[in-house]
Amino acid sequence: MSTPPYPLHPEPMKKSWLEQNPIWKIPLGGLMLVFLVGSFFAIVMTVVTTSFRNSDVYQQALTQAASNSQVREQIGEPLKPAWLISGQLNVSGSTGNANLSIPISGPRGKGTIRAVANKTGGVWRFTYLQVSVDGQPTSIDLLAIQPPAERDF
Repeated sequence: MSTPPYPLHPEPMKKSWLEQNPIWKIPLGGLMLVFLVGSFFAIVMTVVTTSFRNSDVYQQALTQAASNSQVREQIGEPLKPAWLISGQLNVSGSTGNANLSIPISGPRGKGTIRAVANKTGGVWRFTYLQVSVDGQPTSIDLLAIQPPAERDF
């Protein structure tokens, strides 16, 4: 008589750790839920922040702030934008509007760029563009006409 390819009396299956400790199912499930919600929130914030940073109006506001002599004097160079940007950005083809608040910092201080702009015909035009420097009572108006820099000839 030949022997069967499997044992006649198989060993009982071993229980997993979670089956041996069922009390841990609820806390581990809750932890997993918190992790998933946190991951979703982080992904959404990354997408929103990236879309703000890649917009033309954001780049133009930063460029104008970095090229302003008063901003360079009070905040310093290089001018670094913070990670979290707040506001609204609506673009539809060649039209749109923006209302942004961009935290910035430099070696000498910190501040916030407030920008309000409208896009018409594919061109952004600022209606409000100011930098508020922390600890300073007045804001720097970036739309004011600045005299040209003095040169020695």
